Amino acid sequence: MVHLRKPTFYLLFVLLILCACDENKCGSKAPDWIASDISASSVLTELCQELALRMDSGIMLGHEESLAYGSMWYNQPGRSDVKSVCGNYPAVVDWSLDGIESGASLSADSVPFVRIKQYVKQFYGHGGVTVFSWNPSWQSSLSGKTDSILSEQEFVQRYGKGLDRVAAFLMDLRSDSGSYIPVIVQLFDWTDLENVCSPEAYITLWRRSVDYLRNDKNVHHVLYAYSRNAVKTEEELTRYYPGNAYVDVVGLSLYQDFETDASGALYVQRLEQGLSAVCHFAQKNKKFPALTGTGLKGVKISNFFSGILDPVISRHKISYIVFGANMWNEEESYYIPIPGHPASEDFLNFVHSEHIIMCDNKL
Repeated sequence: MVHLRKPTFYLLFVLLILCACDENKCGSKAPDWIASDISASSVLTELCQELALRMDSGIMLGHEESLAYGSMWYNQPGRSDVKSVCGNYPAVVDWSLDGIESGASLSADSVPFVRIKQYVKQFYGHGGVTVFSWNPSWQSSLSGKTDSILSEQEFVQRYGKGLDRVAAFLMDLRSDSGSYIPVIVQLFDWTDLENVCSPEAYITLWRRSVDYLRNDKNVHHVLYAYSRNAVKTEEELTRYYPGNAYVDVVGLSLYQDFETDASGALYVQRLEQGLSAVCHFAQKNKKFPALTGTGLKGVKISNFFSGILDPVISRHKISYIVFGANMWNEEESYYIPIPGHPASEDFLNFVHSEHIIMCDNKL
């Protein structure tokens, strides 16, 4: 048995008191980071542990589609707009799976699904974390509460083929050793959810989809992310929440609209409200909190990262933050500045903050 010397004991006691004073950063009790999947694979358990360790150190920086394309370029191996500015790759890359349910070979963002698998394998080998966002075009079938009373047979008939394709894709994610690559799948974060379907229909769709992937398709290397757009309160999160047995990450998606909020004051206010709600809700339910989508299109404020974004996110203990994509075919559509951009130096300073976590630069 190891005995603490008195000075060490008193120091720990003081640290615990100080930690308890910042509810957003520490909270009263450290959550138990356990996957919601009771049959979670060992690699998924390891991912949970790794996310917990990293969250204790800072916030992982993420970027949508970052390895496949960037501002006015497409499919140039080894390239990333994030790396072009700061020398490192993001720690998280978010890929769209939209379209896979219909059997398409390209994602909604025009990246071959076969190539996405290659990127994920490469990224995983260097410690990167992969998020898949999947928003199938099923909204039109979610009218009112009809889906809340679908039988399991009807559910499979309506959605089974699409879920089969998602499962096949996920089961094909393997490392060099042959083990599954653990990933985060962000489901059904339709922007205008209140007008898409009722809470009952949404929760039923979510639970039956996850159950189908786990129980029918034996997918046990996935954490599931529940993200809501522009929420301000815990009540908004709770209303559509699928339940603790079906969720691992609770997120907020919020972008600054320069046309209506040129100073960013409204964005700052909404971001603080949203992250406060998400962090408190996540800690209470022992889930990882995240800012799953954010940024300012065109980065039209030169100190956006240090002057607007960072003062808010640095007050909250979140797992990761994901910036919108830099489009290869739309010159004005980007959320990460490229070298020479007025905001590039500010982004570089932001990335080098002690609380921002990046990937290594050896991809």
